[in-house]
Order: sequence, then structure tokens, then C-alpha cells
Amino acid sequence: MKKLRRCIRLIALILTLLLLVPMGYSAYSLVVYGTRWRTSEYNTYLRSQKSAVTAGSILDRSGVVLASTGEDGNRTYAADAAVRSAMVHVVGDSRGNIKNAVESFMTEYLYGLKMSFTERLTQLARNGTLRGDTITLTCSSELSAYAASQFPKGKSGAIVVMNYKTGELIVLESFPNYDPTTTARVSSLMALNHATRWLSAPGSTFKIVTLASALQNLPGVTTRTFQCSGLVDFGSSLRMVSDYGGGAPRTLSLRAAFLKSCNSTFSMLAYDLGDSRLRQTAADFGIGDDFTFRDLVVENSSFANSSAPLLGADLGWTGVGQNELQLTPLHMCMIASAVANKGVMMEPRLLLRAETALGNMRTGYEAKVYKRVLSAEVAQ
Repeated sequence: MKKLRRCIRLIALILTLLLLVPMGYSAYSLVVYGTRWRTSEYNTYLRSQKSAVTAGSILDRSGVVLASTGEDGNRTYAADAAVRSAMVHVVGDSRGNIKNAVESFMTEYLYGLKMSFTERLTQLARNGTLRGDTITLTCSSELSAYAASQFPKGKSGAIVVMNYKTGELIVLESFPNYDPTTTARVSSLMALNHATRWLSAPGSTFKIVTLASALQNLPGVTTRTFQCSGLVDFGSSLRMVSDYGGGAPRTLSLRAAFLKSCNSTFSMLAYDLGDSRLRQTAADFGIGDDFTFRDLVVENSSFANSSAPLLGADLGWTGVGQNELQLTPLHMCMIASAVANKGVMMEPRLLLRAETALGNMRTGYEAKVYKRVLSAEVAQ
């Protein structure tokens, strides 16, 4: 009989755990990924809300109207065609071509999901209709349009400008772009936000991470001299690390090697550091993190395809920003900004403020530290 009772208690415990685990994960998902769930195209409540509420306007940081809803209920975009194209990957379009743009990712403000019952009654009593919040972004449409005009025609890429002290995104450009008012088909390349979703080897910009790792882990590295030889042979003629354009061998200080962006020097630094130390510094800078920012979705970066230690030329090429590294342009901007900010990486933000249709402040800008990536001394 005692054995039977123990079995019953054990079964009850297992069943309880089976119920608690999914409930716990659901609660965790709502806290961490709440915005993603609320703005999902599968959210039936959101779909009904969109039909009952007039979408609020989207403004840039200077008050320029980037998107608004006309009297006919149709969504209209900035009057300046250059601004429309420059801001399309941030704002989005009425057809939903840009995934996780403001038009979709901030629907909780634009379509009044944050309105209280009292606020709804007051709006209906005053205006007879419901209108969502007006949101102001951190971006400058003027600077974005200028940046877009300087980008090489016919090329793909991104431009990111961020206030390194606050995390405010001033420019978040993706190319190729397009006019959101067009009725033509938008290709997948045009719809891709290269600033936040395009993963690629970052090249020499990654030398910031390699240098930070060397300063932290290699005693006396600042007083050493390095051979910028143009070519480093790691034991296989097929896997050499070369400098762009070759060049005559020369002896450089660490500072000069960084300024000259010498591949051979940084490949040897990576070799001296070894996989574990370089990989740890990369992790300190957020490579491998699960990015869950409040205002935008950013693809996660990665150091290598596997956890197996990198050796030889694979490690050397990683030190200069190649091999299997995969980072977004926005993440590289965060890394550079963290160095400028004395080792503190800020969370990138797009929302400057949200105001209700009744003229009240819904939310204001709140800077948030993402993480400390290195000491102020090393950053200096």
C-alpha cells in the first residue's frame, strides 16, 4: 500500500512539473519577447484592433512627418521622396514588406494597444473615433536622406549612426532602398534591412575586438613591435593570411599596426591569444548574445560555426575579421560605440517618445546600459 502511494505521489509530481514547465516558459516568453508576440501577424486581437483604431503618426526627431493616416483612412508617407526612400527600412510601408519595421513592431503604440478603458471612452466622447499614439523616433530624416545620397549607387550595404552615450539611433540605413509609395513589386533584397538583419564577416572593423583582447590578455603588448610582412604562413600555402595589396615588410608599433590595419599583425595577435581568449573577448562584446531589444529586432552575431577551437590560419583570419565571423552592421556600431563610451555598451533605441491622441505623454526616452564590455582603462 505504501509503495502504491509513493507511485501515485511520484506520478502527481511529474504531472505537476509537466504543467509548470510550459507555464513558466510562457511567462518568460511574455516578459522577454512580449513585443514580438503582441505585434505578430498571428495576433487575432491585433488584427481586430487595427480595424477599429486609426493608426497614429510617425515623426522623426525634428518633427518631420514620416507616416500618417489620411481622412480616407489610407496610410501616407513623407512628402519628400528622398526622405521616404531613406527612411523606408525604419518606418516600413503599408504592405508590410519590411519585417519588424516601426509600422509593425510598434503597433502597440500606433494602434492603441496601450490605451486604458477610460482613455478609450474619453476619445470616443470627444472625437467619436479612436486614434493611436503619435510616436517620435530618434532618427533624423534629414541626415538619413543626406547619407543615402552619398551611398554608392547600385550597391548593397548599410549606414548606422548612433549616439554612443545614449544609444539613440540617428541613422539606420539599408541599401538598396525604395519608395514606400511605389506599387511595383519589392524584391527580397530591397525588403531586407541590411543594418539589422544582414550577417557577414565584418572585416577590419573587428580588429577593435582583437586589439581589446590583446590589451587585456597579453602583458607588455603595447611596447612590442610587429612585423607587417604582407604575408603570414600558418603552415599551408592554401591558408596564408595576407595584407591588402601586399607591400614591403615593415616594423610597426601596436598603435601603428592598428592605424595601418595590418592583417599580418592582427593575425599573429590572434595566434598569440589563442581561441579561448579571443572567443571570450568576442562574447564580452555581445557576439553570441540573444539580442532582445525593446525597439527593434537585430540578428544574433556568431564567432564560429562550432565550439571547436580555431587553429592556425582559421584563427588568424578571425583576428582580422574574416573566417566564420557573422555580425550585423548595427552590432559593429554598438562595439565601436562601447569603446567610445569608456567600455559601456548601450542598448540601441528608436523610440524617442509616444504621445496619446489626447496630447498626453505615453512614454519618454529612457537610455539603458546593455552591458559593460571592457574596462574604461582598456577602452581609453
